[in-house]
Amino acid sequence: MQTATVLIVEQDVLVRHPLAEYLRECGYRVMEATNHDEARECFEGGKHFIEVALIDVGGPTGSGFALSAWIRSNHPTVKTMLGATVGKVLALAGDLCEEGPHAAKRLDYRPVLDHVRQLLATRKRT
Repeated sequence: MQTATVLIVEQDVLVRHPLAEYLRECGYRVMEATNHDEARECFEGGKHFIEVALIDVGGPTGSGFALSAWIRSNHPTVKTMLGATVGKVLALAGDLCEEGPHAAKRLDYRPVLDHVRQLLATRKRT
């Protein structure tokens, strides 16, 4: 069985790298991009067969929604998953409480892994 390739598009190395390592430990090939331009380069020339792209919704070079739309238009077989980084979620949560958010618990990447598996299963059925 061929190993699936996942592209992670996330500016924050403290978010991107641990998730990439987790997915590698689960048997996936993982490519990392810090912005949308780097992500598009990963698709150029058909050098890499990317099957799933995990995309941060924000970022300095534009919306993750725009990148996801570009991928769907130019690489319709690639499944995309949009998400917000923990930092963004914590900042938003901080607006809701006076004392600010607390993030002492280690992140659980299993929901991301489960979703990647679901996206790949859907792709293989079509």
